[in-house]
Amino acid sequence: MYFELAKRNLKRIKVRSLLAIVGILIGVMAISSIGIFGESLKATVLENFKDVANEIIIRPNHQAGYKYIDDKDIMRIKKMPHVANVIPVLSDVVLVGYRDKKSYIAVYGMDERELSQMFELEDGSFKLKGSCIIGNRLAELASLRVGKKLSIGGKLFRISGILKDAGARFDINPNLAIFLSEQDFKKISDSGYDMLIVKVESLDVVGEVKDNIEKKINYREKKIIAFDLKLILDRINKVFSRVNSFLIAIASISLLVAGVSILNIMLMSTIERTKELGVMRAIGAYRVTIVKIFLLEALILGLIGSSIGSILSIFGGYVIDFILLKNVKYVFQLSSLFYIALGFSVGLATAIISGLYPAWKASKLEPIEALRYE
Repeated sequence: MYFELAKRNLKRIKVRSLLAIVGILIGVMAISSIGIFGESLKATVLENFKDVANEIIIRPNHQAGYKYIDDKDIMRIKKMPHVANVIPVLSDVVLVGYRDKKSYIAVYGMDERELSQMFELEDGSFKLKGSCIIGNRLAELASLRVGKKLSIGGKLFRISGILKDAGARFDINPNLAIFLSEQDFKKISDSGYDMLIVKVESLDVVGEVKDNIEKKINYREKKIIAFDLKLILDRINKVFSRVNSFLIAIASISLLVAGVSILNIMLMSTIERTKELGVMRAIGAYRVTIVKIFLLEALILGLIGSSIGSILSIFGGYVIDFILLKNVKYVFQLSSLFYIALGFSVGLATAIISGLYPAWKASKLEPIEALRYE
């Protein structure tokens, strides 16, 4: 009975009810769509670091007078528990010539197998013996192709491969670099190992392995500095979560407008139905009955607007991701359901809260005064 009365009352003010529904719909859609976009943005950024999340980067402590990492220390680290792999890296800035151009470029000496596991090729093959592999950005800037020869530190090396753009990384930035085998690197530079990339078996033990390395290697003096990328990823995750919360808070303003609209509709309805409410009270309707009818009207508006808004938010998130990220694969992830549910809940709560005051005011009408109202 209450539902039928509420439905009848809303039909009598179709245009105002429709506008209230549209307001809630837009608010819910804004909250959910922006939440989905925020999670997609975070996932896209973190994807660039997913392969290095279980890494510990070790560098020599230059302030303590250590320029390179000792071979003995490298062997000790390799034997430590939970260490899956240790990648020693030689590096130097070397004069590189191509045709009549010369420039100082970062050159790395690495194992061919390790390099192939860390990066992907855009062209060519992973061949380092007597050859070199160059970064994507360097190839573009210098118009280099596979098969061309470079003068690196006074020695000629043929380009065997060009790496794909690896984006931003905390270990090695390959985009503007050249890679040689360790043997070839030692022919052009006397630099030692100035970086170790330690791959850990599991993310759960990254902190434990890092503490173990620092304890074993730095037991007399601080020879090395170690930092784990998991900590950086955690901070990135926190920053994006805060940004997403801020964006959702801005989107919630539209629901505030929708709430004011519902409040206005209910107050107007109270005035327009004063005589009707007086009759209901005169024939024995309780105050709580009036409250239930008004709240049910607000609930119906909230349910319709929130339901439609939740469904459309998937489309909205898809469009935003496509336009801004050029990637829609993160729209349909578990976190999207959370933001859809959040938008629905906030929209419904806004509608009910907005209907509380008009419901209370309607229930306070005195039957005699209401019947006299014209």
